[in-house]
Amino acid sequence: MDFISILATIILFTTVATLAVALAAYAAFKLRERRKPGKSGAAVAGGAIEPMFLERYMPDVDEVDVSPEAAQ
Repeated sequence: MDFISILATIILFTTVATLAVALAAYAAFKLRERRKPGKSGAAVAGGAIEPMFLERYMPDVDEVDVSPEAAQ
């Protein structure tokens, strides 16, 4: 085999392997999507999505430094 045919073979196998990995990733994505519970708990009637597991951090008014030096 000469150098060009070796490179062509490597490119062909790399392309086929990339397609195989892409198909496996897509199948795993679809399986994961199928296992996901329904959308009933995440959305509010207004359409806004609320986080399911995290709580938003809201600092106390006492902790916030509103001095002009802090703004710069």
